[in-house]
Amino acid sequence: MFIKRNLFRIGLIGVLLPTLMCAQGATAAANIKTIATTQPMPLTKSYRGSIGNSHIEMSLQTDGDKVSGSYSYDRIRQDIRLDGRINKQGGLELAEYDTKGKQTGALVCKRPLGDPVDSECNWTRANGTGQRFVLLSEQHLAFTNGLQIVPRVLTNRGTGVDVSCPQITGATGPAVIAAESFNRRMSALVTRAIKDFAPGDDPGRNRFDANYTILLGTNNLVSVEMYEMSDSGGAHPNDRYWAVNYDLAANRELKFADLFKAQAEYKSAIAEYVVADINKRAEEIERDEAKREGRAAQPREEPLMSIDQLSEPEAFAITPKGLMIYFDFPHVIAVFNKSFVPYSVVANQLQLAPPANVP
Repeated sequence: MFIKRNLFRIGLIGVLLPTLMCAQGATAAANIKTIATTQPMPLTKSYRGSIGNSHIEMSLQTDGDKVSGSYSYDRIRQDIRLDGRINKQGGLELAEYDTKGKQTGALVCKRPLGDPVDSECNWTRANGTGQRFVLLSEQHLAFTNGLQIVPRVLTNRGTGVDVSCPQITGATGPAVIAAESFNRRMSALVTRAIKDFAPGDDPGRNRFDANYTILLGTNNLVSVEMYEMSDSGGAHPNDRYWAVNYDLAANRELKFADLFKAQAEYKSAIAEYVVADINKRAEEIERDEAKREGRAAQPREEPLMSIDQLSEPEAFAITPKGLMIYFDFPHVIAVFNKSFVPYSVVANQLQLAPPANVP
């Protein structure tokens, strides 16, 4: 039991601390703050998302206000070149080009990617027509052992199914078994979700869309966020988040309780933070809408969310700087279905507790 417990704790180093810094003769120990804040900001960032109804993966390199990179559609997997800049408001202004250097489109985000309200990104053809809504979410990939994650595309035009499922490639040695287990687990969950979709009587209205973002990918851990949207012709489409956190070192899927000490009171700390975060974001959305509509923001008489109203989390995911917590709220407040919780909120409850001065 002693050996098993300590092997599990060592495995969690790869879970909670994405990059390990090892000195000669040192034991495996790390500091979340050191790892999260002392590494230079990467010049290249990876994103996943969609242009219209098509799933994409994008890589962007920044040099001052200059931006270059490429993206590819999951169905085609052919890179499309991007060049442009970050404007004074922090938004993106990118042009895309074909292999002959002819501009074929433009991608514009009015606000910085990851804006807490909305980045407001759109794609158009080079002449400004054919506007499509763009969603982009940053991925955090730090593989150093040859692992890669590629999309497996599942489509069915008859039922409106369009799914991108993450699969690990490039594994060698002992990592092959864990990679295959991860791939089977993701495929099984996606297949189950597709089977649970009940198409309506109007084929033209049926749609089941699912896409993924890798919130953390290291040699020891893959944390995947899945987003589903389904429409069977009802009054409102349904959507939900779910996640898979796979410990590659131990070849097992992690449960939420695995991250915390035994009997730790982490749920109350998370609930308090999430409620405050939701109410703060609700105020930001009201101020933003008021500005758009040319009116004064209306403060709420009562908070939008209270501890008593908060439901149990539906799922969780792991990121370099904290945990993403997912809920299943009604349509009217579904915009708050996920909340980011920094590690500092649960520093004393984690299996490997970060130091007290973690930001």
